[in-house]
Amino acid sequence: MRLAGFILLLGLICDSVFAVTVDEKIKEAEDYLRIDPSRSLTILKTIPHIQSLTDTQQVRWHIAAMRASVPTGDMKLLIDSLEVVFHHQSHPYFVDKLVSIASGTGIWLRKHDYLHDAQLSFECSYKYAINDRQRLTLTNSLALLARQLNDLEKAKALYVKAKKMARLADRKNLLAIIENNQGMIALEEGNIALAEQHFRGALAGYQNIDKRSGQISAGVNLLFVFVIQQQWVNFQRLYQPTETLAQAFPNVAKQSLLLWLNTRFKHMQGNPLNTKEKAQLLLAYQQLDDDRIRALVSLHLASYMDLDLPPLSSPKRVRFNRPWFENVKRCNWESEGFSKE
Repeated sequence: MRLAGFILLLGLICDSVFAVTVDEKIKEAEDYLRIDPSRSLTILKTIPHIQSLTDTQQVRWHIAAMRASVPTGDMKLLIDSLEVVFHHQSHPYFVDKLVSIASGTGIWLRKHDYLHDAQLSFECSYKYAINDRQRLTLTNSLALLARQLNDLEKAKALYVKAKKMARLADRKNLLAIIENNQGMIALEEGNIALAEQHFRGALAGYQNIDKRSGQISAGVNLLFVFVIQQQWVNFQRLYQPTETLAQAFPNVAKQSLLLWLNTRFKHMQGNPLNTKEKAQLLLAYQQLDDDRIRALVSLHLASYMDLDLPPLSSPKRVRFNRPWFENVKRCNWESEGFSKE
């Protein structure tokens, strides 16, 4: 009996130690979300048997994974984690993180062209925002969506509003994001000088706060402008540090755009494309963020390299119909105990 009791006690102690270890790892992953989300993913992936964790641990794990998946571009992980957390909608931690969850839903939907449903998700997230920081982030998201819906005037107005809010709140991270997004609008409108101005501001902002994912994004966009303007000295100065960061940061879309830009640079130096390079570029073209980026690549890069690209498909008004999304459309979590206090 004593031996059985000892074994039971030992089992309880081991379970307790395991629980503490898991909680500590999840907390460490959460702490890295703002400064190094790829590190967050690495930590999360060291936790085995996710399905055997407590409900609270599972929800925390998947919300951290969801938040890390956005800057790293892992859209499969994002939707997989959303699927799990929406099965725990009555859990207090779900309700506490509702703003992030609804926003993450909107980001995935926007990336996959469910634009109307993305709008509903961002508006739902905005409804439950509890502070100006969250409302500012969501204003930026709504502006980005307006751009994707080709409502550039609305997007520009929202960015002006968001920039004023960010300056008042001294939100350096959001200011850099807004500068980067304003640069994309200027680039699409053909105002290359203004685009360069915004991208330079974004890159400087990201460097000041040492946000690597932002430095990659703004750096790649600035390289794009340098290629268009054929500023090859500036291109060479910026390319290597940007490429080094991108190789250490798992975002296939950014790496694919870098491949296009560097190939165009080499092409301008008199190096013709071979069959292998053409195949690599076609694959990279499919791995770009969205059709708006593909259109810019086609216009400013491919058209000068005698490379035939597949035609862009016309956007369709598609709807997202997974069962759990009905709750996002209703956007009524008051019954689950949500409080803005």
